[in-house]
Amino acid sequence: MTDSLPAPAQRPNRASPAAVPATDPLSEALERIADEPVAALVSEEEARAEGRSLVEEADRGDYTPWLLSRAIDLCVQFPADEQLQYHVGRLISLSGDAESARLCWRGMVERFPNSYNAFPQYLRTVLKAFGPDIAAGILAGHIGTADPAADPARALLVARCRALLGDRDEALALLDRVASGSLETEIAVEKARLLRMAGRFDEALAVLETSEAAAAAPELATDIRRAAALFSGPHAAGPPSVAALDTLLAKALEHRARHRPVRLGDRTGGVVLIGGSLGGGGAERQLANTALGLIGRVAAGDRIDGPVSIFCRKLDRRRSNDFYLAKLEAADVRVADYLAAPAWGGDPLASRLAADRELIELLPPRMREGMIRLTETLRYEAPDVVQIWQDGMIFAAGLAALAANVPRIILNVRTMPPNRRTDRQKPEQEVLYRGLLAAPGVTLTANSRIAGKAYEDWLGLPGGSVLTVANGVDPLPVDAPDGERKRWERFDARTGGKGFVLGGVMRLDDNKRPLLWLDICAALARRDPLARFVIAGNGPLRSAAEEHARNVGVAERTLFVGRTMHIGFWLEKMDMLALTSRHEGVPNALIEAQLAGVPVLTTPAGGAPEAVAPHSANLVLADAERPDAENAARHLHALSQDAGSQLDDARRRVRDWACEHYAMDRMIERTLDIFAMR
Repeated sequence: MTDSLPAPAQRPNRASPAAVPATDPLSEALERIADEPVAALVSEEEARAEGRSLVEEADRGDYTPWLLSRAIDLCVQFPADEQLQYHVGRLISLSGDAESARLCWRGMVERFPNSYNAFPQYLRTVLKAFGPDIAAGILAGHIGTADPAADPARALLVARCRALLGDRDEALALLDRVASGSLETEIAVEKARLLRMAGRFDEALAVLETSEAAAAAPELATDIRRAAALFSGPHAAGPPSVAALDTLLAKALEHRARHRPVRLGDRTGGVVLIGGSLGGGGAERQLANTALGLIGRVAAGDRIDGPVSIFCRKLDRRRSNDFYLAKLEAADVRVADYLAAPAWGGDPLASRLAADRELIELLPPRMREGMIRLTETLRYEAPDVVQIWQDGMIFAAGLAALAANVPRIILNVRTMPPNRRTDRQKPEQEVLYRGLLAAPGVTLTANSRIAGKAYEDWLGLPGGSVLTVANGVDPLPVDAPDGERKRWERFDARTGGKGFVLGGVMRLDDNKRPLLWLDICAALARRDPLARFVIAGNGPLRSAAEEHARNVGVAERTLFVGRTMHIGFWLEKMDMLALTSRHEGVPNALIEAQLAGVPVLTTPAGGAPEAVAPHSANLVLADAERPDAENAARHLHALSQDAGSQLDDARRRVRDWACEHYAMDRMIERTLDIFAMR
């Protein structure tokens, strides 16, 4: 490793050096035991096996902080083991804390400078955060000018990094020149992987079968053998998963053309809404609101007969994926965990998918899981409409809904498309969206005009192809249990019982940027020492945010509420709400704040500007990537100095605007209009 990031790679949205975490949880743990090693409680081999299982659990979508804590415990028992540290890096990446992940991989590179595993992962985080130019510069500085083909380990590292930067042919050419020596198997596996990604399945199979690579990477070998048998010659679509998806989409479209699904009558019958979970996020709130609004219309006999059901991938209480479950069940919305559905409908041979099982095995895990668990379930349910929420679930469930031949399929997106969010981009996504939208009865909807336009640009769709359904939000109740009321009373007393209150409602993660939110607080506190700060929400950056509040001098005047079901109570305490996201759809937090009469300040991320009333009390910052904390603080300070009548007028006007534009009834009516389209 040469040195720290070059200047252009420093985080542009930080107001001071103290805002950048100095290290990551793994490096901190290793530093603590440097002088006093920890006794090993398991063997190193047992630790490695457990570390792999922890990553596998998180990779299934079941990440919890405990997994990371346990993996770090294993590392401190064997601090020289690179593989155990690699598992920790993967877990931090899966947690969604991009900043800590980058620092963790960077720390690993410093501890293992010759690693051909850690550096590509570090480069991946730099590429996502700062772009290809910075990543290429760091790679050049790391590898120097010597010919990497002379050193197999260096060649493997460079090939992985070149492929990551999009130079797959150059990576393959380099590996062809290497006298592989002791790394012959690893290099053969890497060549086979690169050839597979290029769709050159026969060549990849030849590489595997003339080396020990097939035994070293059995899942890869099975994947390539299946692809080579199913697809003759190079496949233009690339990886086996894309080739299989292409084929399955073609078969589903052909079946739909021969057996055009029919809806009976003019009213909408059964509706199934499919989401990832019922956790406390904004999209989950809108999913719940939609289901509640639809079930209300069923009860009123208005345009829909029902039933209304929600199928989620995970509803486990232990990981807080059931936040809205009780409210939905109380309203008689049927909620089910689709992973509990029988695979292949309980009879693999009788399933409509029986002839396609080999193709389905090539799909990415989430899509394969959806096909196996959902297709026959949806055929049995036979709804008129399936509405699938967010890119991740469209990826998991969209093909299953098409294979089940559901008459009306609504793909409901909430933020910018995958090509705008490279950290979430998958090679199958564009093929999937194009295939689904080629089917009669399939419609793409967004909750903002800007997101809809971005999807049209990405997919080359005519203007107006993506329909807009604005969020529906009801004013939140202001009641709260005694525990939360007493927390406010203690904070209010400690901070003098007066002063402008800036609030935040957000998940504490890298996208929402709570550290930037605190930078704005600090800039306001320098102008107004009586200002106070309340932030509701939890997430992987909670500890970092609390430490940052201390570093910038606002800890004593900041209340971290944590996860709460009583947002309305906390909004009532705020004079202004600030949102500092990098990416957004249309943030519920902005709408709910204005419905409560709280003016808002936000970055222009995604559809956020569409959720801001055109009133001088509100402010949309100029840049989502490089927000100006000082400019935000100037606006907030000016607002805090307004006379009471001016602020009261602002509160009334933003409330009236939000009620007019984001009424629940308006969202449900628009949703039913789209359901009814033929």
